[in-house]
Amino acid sequence: MDKQLSIKLPSSLTAETSVKIWEQVLGAESSGQTIFDASDLTFCDESGLTLLYELRSKPNGFKLINVSPSIEALYGTMLKNFSPKPGEKKSLDIVSSLGKWLHDTASSTKQSITFLGSACCALTEVLLHPSQIRFGEILSVSDEAGSRAVGIICLIGFLMGVIIAFETALVAQIFGAVIFVVNGIGIAMTRELGPLMTAILFAGRSGSAFAAQLGTQKVNEELNALTTFGLSPMYFLVVPRLIASSLVVPLLSVFATILGILGGGLVMAMYDITYTQFYVQLLKSVTVTDIVFGLVKAVIFGFVIALIGCQCGMNTGAGAAAVGSSTTKSVVKSIIWIVVIDGAAALLTNRLGI
Repeated sequence: MDKQLSIKLPSSLTAETSVKIWEQVLGAESSGQTIFDASDLTFCDESGLTLLYELRSKPNGFKLINVSPSIEALYGTMLKNFSPKPGEKKSLDIVSSLGKWLHDTASSTKQSITFLGSACCALTEVLLHPSQIRFGEILSVSDEAGSRAVGIICLIGFLMGVIIAFETALVAQIFGAVIFVVNGIGIAMTRELGPLMTAILFAGRSGSAFAAQLGTQKVNEELNALTTFGLSPMYFLVVPRLIASSLVVPLLSVFATILGILGGGLVMAMYDITYTQFYVQLLKSVTVTDIVFGLVKAVIFGFVIALIGCQCGMNTGAGAAAVGSSTTKSVVKSIIWIVVIDGAAALLTNRLGI
């Protein structure tokens, strides 16, 4: 008959104290069932929870008794976040894969709607009480995300204007309507390409930075530290980025639009359109409605990009790989939503005749 050995666990099972227990576990594994009494156990860190998992994974060799409810709850939390080894994954059939995708999509949509509601409530509360606005943080985010992006925004805007002018002028020249290319340049840059290209560049440059910053803070437990000190991460981190992005993207869009129009004007000079003709035709074609419409879209783009970046960052999992994944998700989701919003706005204005 196998001999039973009883070992009493200490009150605190940490990396330091679990080393001795591991030695006893390895020594007792081949000498029959060993009973581990956890009646005094009140605290466990990651190494201690790993030891408990090892004990329970081999019920024939070890038996764990008298575990307190608090330790059981902590152990259950660890199991929920436990990632199985790659070899333990089982392939799913088509129905199961579809069900998993629908479940993940529904969960993600619920999280996004909840985060949007929380962000809007926090932003409204801050705007109603301007004394709570952290102007220093807003200026810092605006400088990092806005002023340092002026160069690339202007370059892309200028090149977009040059490309549009060249491509449309080649066709318009056949019909002797080169002068109307100015109309296309003005309307396209003010209503569509100025805000759209600015938003896409801002999503790749600054939206990803928001996700990476908040994701790193989540991994380093800095968000939990803020909550412990009584500071809401929503007010402290998200709201300043929402306000800064909503202000910065329209300003960047103005730079992109102006440089795009200038680029188009340079190309029109090659087709015997003087700068005076270009200026007069531009004033005839572009209205205040076009400018306001482009600026409103830019504000919406900036808000959406910051919202998605912050949400992906604050929902980051554990580890450096999770930060990279959140950053990628933020860029992809931002670009998708930018295109969707732009398409919906174009359809709406066409219906309303704006």
